[in-house]
Amino acid sequence: VIAAVAAAERFARRVNMEVASHTAFMDPILDELRAELADITPQMPQIPFLSTVVDPLGPTPVLDARYWADNVRQPARVNQAVAAAGDKYGTFIEISPHPILTHTIDEILDAVPHCSVATLVREGDDTVAFHQHLNSAHPVSPRELPHPSGSYPVLPTTPWRHTHHWLVVESSITAAESAPRPGRLLGTHIKIGSTPTIHLWQARLSPDSKPYPGSHRNNGVELVPASVLLQTLSDAAFEVSGDSAVSEIRFEHPIIVDRPRTIQVVADGESVTVSSKSVSDDPAARWVKHLSARITPRNESLGLAVDSSLTNGHSGTPFDDDAVTALWLTWGSEGRPFEWSLTSGRLTATHLRADVASAQSGTAALLDAALHVARLVDNTNPELMVPASVDDVRFGDAPADGRAGVTVHRRDGGEGELIVDIAVTTADGARCVDIRGLRYTVLNVTNSDDPSSIAHAIDWQPWDAELQAPSQPGTVTVVGGGVAADRLRDGLSAVGHHSVGIAEAQNVVYVADPGPTDESDLDCAARLAGEVADLVAALADRDTHPPALWIVTHGVHEAASAAAVRQSCLWGMAGVIRAEQPQLCGGLVDLPTDDTADAAGSAAALSSILRTPAKSILVWRGDQFLTPAFTPISGPPQRQPMVCQPDGAYLITGGMGALGLLMAGWLADRGARRLVLAGRSALPPRRDWDSEEIEASVRNKIAAIRALERRGVTVDVAGLDVGSRAAVTDLLARRDAAGAPPIRGIIHAAGITEGQLLTEVEAERLRDTMWPKVAGAQVLNEIFPPGSLDFFYMTAAAGAVFGVPGQGAYASANAYLDGLARARHKLGCHSVSLDWVAWKGLGFGAEAHVVLHELERMGSRPITPAEAFAAWDHVEHYDVAQAVMVPLPREGKPGESASGGAGPVRDWAQLPADEILSELEIGLRSILARELRMSEAELQLDRPFAELGLNSVMAMAVRRDIEQLVGMELSATMLWNHPTTAALAAHLTGKLLPQDDVGGDAAASGGELPESTDSVLNELFDSVESAPAGWDGI
Repeated sequence: VIAAVAAAERFARRVNMEVASHTAFMDPILDELRAELADITPQMPQIPFLSTVVDPLGPTPVLDARYWADNVRQPARVNQAVAAAGDKYGTFIEISPHPILTHTIDEILDAVPHCSVATLVREGDDTVAFHQHLNSAHPVSPRELPHPSGSYPVLPTTPWRHTHHWLVVESSITAAESAPRPGRLLGTHIKIGSTPTIHLWQARLSPDSKPYPGSHRNNGVELVPASVLLQTLSDAAFEVSGDSAVSEIRFEHPIIVDRPRTIQVVADGESVTVSSKSVSDDPAARWVKHLSARITPRNESLGLAVDSSLTNGHSGTPFDDDAVTALWLTWGSEGRPFEWSLTSGRLTATHLRADVASAQSGTAALLDAALHVARLVDNTNPELMVPASVDDVRFGDAPADGRAGVTVHRRDGGEGELIVDIAVTTADGARCVDIRGLRYTVLNVTNSDDPSSIAHAIDWQPWDAELQAPSQPGTVTVVGGGVAADRLRDGLSAVGHHSVGIAEAQNVVYVADPGPTDESDLDCAARLAGEVADLVAALADRDTHPPALWIVTHGVHEAASAAAVRQSCLWGMAGVIRAEQPQLCGGLVDLPTDDTADAAGSAAALSSILRTPAKSILVWRGDQFLTPAFTPISGPPQRQPMVCQPDGAYLITGGMGALGLLMAGWLADRGARRLVLAGRSALPPRRDWDSEEIEASVRNKIAAIRALERRGVTVDVAGLDVGSRAAVTDLLARRDAAGAPPIRGIIHAAGITEGQLLTEVEAERLRDTMWPKVAGAQVLNEIFPPGSLDFFYMTAAAGAVFGVPGQGAYASANAYLDGLARARHKLGCHSVSLDWVAWKGLGFGAEAHVVLHELERMGSRPITPAEAFAAWDHVEHYDVAQAVMVPLPREGKPGESASGGAGPVRDWAQLPADEILSELEIGLRSILARELRMSEAELQLDRPFAELGLNSVMAMAVRRDIEQLVGMELSATMLWNHPTTAALAAHLTGKLLPQDDVGGDAAASGGELPESTDSVLNELFDSVESAPAGWDGI
């Protein structure tokens, strides 16, 4: 047979085999083999099975007795099976003590990319062979290790260059490289040799080394959960004092897990603080304090008065695990930091009971569950709320079985306030966690918060408006005394303008007179602002063809003289005119300080723009007009970060207000150890601080001061009228006599605000509003001249730049601070005026809802304290005299609504007067009904707005909607001067038509001004929200 096969040029050889499988020699044993295997019950394979007995492309065979009999009798379909497998798979592993089929597979799949691998090799090392073949079955790459930072020697690329290459070993703090402990932020423990001993835990937190296994994303940002923060404080307290109880916990800034951060937990015998710093080469990176707590002795556990029916499951609204997850998702939070589940839960208006379980040991997961379900006690609030502060936290032993009951009691609080007590108990009633006085706050954090989106500088750029050439000389009135007014009056006459009385003038030009040098800055500012307000009141009565009011100052842009600083208050007044009386606003023009040599040129320049109202501040320099633009403060840092010296003292005026106390903590974070907090109202004697008769607002101030003192800060609280030079000098004299260190830095944050429309300004109220800012700043400037302080910050308001209705006096006072800061900065002093937007829920921002509405209109918003201080830190790195601290849209100009511009305006000029009046009444009725939330049918045309319930906040919204309706800017006093729908429609009809087309019908329909206008005006504007009349805020 072999010879015959060889003659056919085929391969044949003899093989020693005891059984000739796959041939007829197997037939005698097939029946016996089937009988022996008849009892087997094969299962269908779970992975693809390609048989060499039947067609490998056919259905999967049943591996019964018949199959195995065919296996020894029928030809082996190895070629077909391997080919079929090669169509789908590329790797073949032969499991055998020695490769037999790998060569066959290679021959069959010669034209197909594949890999054929053995398992073991005869007469070889089994371990080595196995791992060698295993590695050849899949790609293998060496484990990548992070490249350590630091410098390295350059090695030669050629082997014959022999020289020495020394490694530079740099010292490093290895504690920063340790990951935080599970469930905590504690890293390596370091005892610092001091009295008392200070304990430091330092860890490296990163997205890859979180102390919790799950995730915790709020508004798409990963944050360290409150459960980890509370556990961190408690564990640190226990390691220091042997007791885990902590109190007076304050959550200041969330810890964002977006990049590597060094975490430091510092504890002494009385307090614990948690801070972090971004791990980067950025010199501007600074330590941020996230939370703090006081270490307190353990008291008796908290007994919650819980509705007993909740514990037996007979009342309350039931909820389950899915409901908890769904609610948190609607609030903008997703993920669970730890694994836990809720088995049952019931809820009433003030109580909650839930049973939770976790497979993880310890209290971390159960605490996390308790904090999650506790928020459900107020499930009607759609805001994402997170812990803001806790009165007291105590930990006990964790349950052995990982099961616990969570009891939540909601305390009585103010409107929109959520305060709860939480107890986590084991099955036998033992407390493992007690939480008292957990206060929630609305969370507003994004991963893209950038201080440069808030901190802006003013960049003066050429004004590119297209000027309208006058067809004939206009009429003008120049108001103001002094040489500057006389020169400008003569110059305008020289270029063809006719000087007339105010009643006939097309343009009214007010020229600021800085007055005599012996006049105080406050007297000058009050006089200038009062004169402009009187002008506005007189001109506002001209409803048809109103004149354009222009204000002229000299040298305010450079602030190079005391006279220029005095006039700077009018820069704030100009913005308020634009906001309240846009039909009157021409603009403000700042001319050079000494324009005697070119008086004619200045007059000609002003003449060229009188027919093109700028409605803005313009600076005339170098034969061109410049206009302000806002640009983010950015670029390479120009200054070192501010560090307060422990041997110096730092003064904060308005230091007893909500913002002043926050600023005190900010200075303490920067090393200040002696603070002087000045406010108009002093605190009660320290012996009475714990009296129950003290008001809640005063108790909050005392608590803040005690918190500063626990940080090692000496706080001197001074009742002080900062506008009185005698009072300030007396304070400094007393401190000097007592051996107190000198004042090295000042934050001037004193201020009050009181809403007054410019048409209703009262001289006494105007002066009172200006007093703390203007008089106070002048006193501080004189007592602490440039060069005597490390820094002088003046907290002004952005309303001085943008203009807010009703804030003429306040804006003027803040604009004065801007001018003073520029003057001191010009002399080399580190003086900065910070024009703040409203701080969310604090100071002016907590009261002035008109301001909040105006912010929304211009596409901005209030800022949180965390955002404010981050922006402040950012400004500290740059050499600027004025910073506008307002979140502004990246595209568009301030003043444009974030929602876009108005739709197309109707061409009213094409309609007759009666149709305009009719359509305006319909449109006004719709706008007012929508804002007042009443049906249009209920809104009577002749009913005064005050009787309908319209307040100042509503009036701002109504005014903007009406401006979109008619397509023109309107006065803020429009609703007051025309206080019914009919009167307002008649007034607007007269503005939309040429004067000679306005017939008597419009006036007859209600256009006459009622005799009670003044009372209606006062009644409406009395509802303009004003900050409390104290000096404790921006």
